Amino acid sequence: MGLSSRTLWTLRRYWADRLGVPPNAFEKSGGTAGSAEEGGIQLFSHGDSLVVGVPDPLLDAAEDRSETVVSLDTEDEDAVHGWLTRFDGIEQAIGPTFYGYVDRETFTPVESDARVLTAADTAAYQAFQRSIPDSEWDQGGTQFTPGETVGLFVDGELVAVAGFDVWEGLLAHLAVVTHPNYRGHGYGQIVVSQATERAFADGLLPQYRTSDAWPWSVALAQDLGFHRFATAYFGVYQQ
Repeated sequence: MGLSSRTLWTLRRYWADRLGVPPNAFEKSGGTAGSAEEGGIQLFSHGDSLVVGVPDPLLDAAEDRSETVVSLDTEDEDAVHGWLTRFDGIEQAIGPTFYGYVDRETFTPVESDARVLTAADTAAYQAFQRSIPDSEWDQGGTQFTPGETVGLFVDGELVAVAGFDVWEGLLAHLAVVTHPNYRGHGYGQIVVSQATERAFADGLLPQYRTSDAWPWSVALAQDLGFHRFATAYFGVYQQ
């Protein structure tokens, strides 16, 4: 079972608006370019659609190249990175990136002892954060918010945390980190499951974004019922 038609409609409209393209851009074949001030060029591959959101100074060039982008194999990382970095001011390309979503119909929760952390867990959270390399924390860390952040304890030690930021009152953008000494046991999936349930309770649509270079992270989401909506690339714009 895939995402419901209502969920797909919502996502297509959300991303079309965010990337500055017509509402049907994710429902037609070919390339579409729009104006989006997101700090660079965003390229979303969804089915037969390739949608590109670019800063205004690059919009004309992107529209000129919207036909050539459809010939790209989005599984060919070098080809897409090369297409992005040919734009003036784009010096770095990131991707491919998994954008996954789950709705109540596809969600497969994991039963566990994970719970919402409280102010009494502050010291445990701080010790947990110190165990994570800064580079990893920047990729997946979540700010400690008593009453919101989800955590899992094993033998009295906090081993995984998850939480989410709310995007435009619609999406719950999930973040998860597992203690380096406790990886490979499914603990990350457990806390993401609990955070996903909290997102649903708040009336939000859960979003899981991760690099395709980390197949274990993609699998974590897919095992919970997240479906790939898009494969994305990002070209960092240096003005």
